[in-house]
Amino acid sequence: MSEIKKRSINPLALILGLSAVLFSLFLIFSFVFFFMKGDSWNSDRQKIFADKGEFIAVIELKGVIMDSRKILKQLKEAEDDHMIKAVVLRLDTPGGAVAPSQEIYEAVKRFPKPMVGSMGSVCASGGMYVASGLKKVYANAGTLTGSIGVIMEFINLRKLYEWAKVERYSIKTGKFKDSGAEYRELMPEEKEYFQSLVMDTLEQFKAAVAQGRKMTPEEVTAIADGRVFTGVQGKKLKLVDEIGTLEDAVAYIAKEAKISGKPRIAYPIKKSKGLQDLIMGGGGSEDEGFEEEHSFVDHVVSRLADRLTGMHSSDAQARPAGLYVLWNGAR
Repeated sequence: MSEIKKRSINPLALILGLSAVLFSLFLIFSFVFFFMKGDSWNSDRQKIFADKGEFIAVIELKGVIMDSRKILKQLKEAEDDHMIKAVVLRLDTPGGAVAPSQEIYEAVKRFPKPMVGSMGSVCASGGMYVASGLKKVYANAGTLTGSIGVIMEFINLRKLYEWAKVERYSIKTGKFKDSGAEYRELMPEEKEYFQSLVMDTLEQFKAAVAQGRKMTPEEVTAIADGRVFTGVQGKKLKLVDEIGTLEDAVAYIAKEAKISGKPRIAYPIKKSKGLQDLIMGGGGSEDEGFEEEHSFVDHVVSRLADRLTGMHSSDAQARPAGLYVLWNGAR
């Protein structure tokens, strides 16, 4: 009778085996985020635009306007790329901070190539400010636009602090230095001061709309009370030029740029960040040059990065429409 020997599992071998599996998964993960994320802008352009062709770039101004750098970078790249003959600026924003809106407005005014605006679901306040810099603007019939006005928000937590038995103090160099602080009410002179700020900003806004939309100051003042309008109403009020879709805007600008045949569309490339960026909290993607619509690999990697980081662009849509003077109060 043969003796059956029972073999026990070597703990060291088990640990080494599991380590090898984890290391293999790490390599696969790294491959996705480091090698499939795309080349640099120059090499992408050479790869995508290797054949001769004329492209229309679609640049999207989407979500709350808090920073102008991304859009300004895309505009500069579209200006420098000789294959891009025209640009459609897709506007889908409820507004945002004043200064970035003004910077984008100035950039589109100076843009040397043919450009047209196309409003999406919402192009209000800061979006309307930007649209005023365009020579021609399309909107859908149901687009919400307008909202010509300025808002400055504060919060008063004085009673909450009293309930929590918390006292806050400030040592300041002038009576207005802690204006807007959340631990006390606004004084009458502070309300007057802040009102002067928003009114001055409103006058800048109205001047931009009047100049860009070829309206009289009286026409702008009549609607500069914060109201939003549909695309149809906006056309009657001279806020938009045509009722039409993104495709209509593309067809128009193709003619303006003298592009023969069906225009080819290029979108900014979403360059996915690597594993180190995700670990350090910089997940998501950044724009890098332009690509013809659409890269399947880029789409998959970008969606994967969004799911891994839990970041979704729709989170920025929660704030109501408005051109905001950002004021955080005393700290």
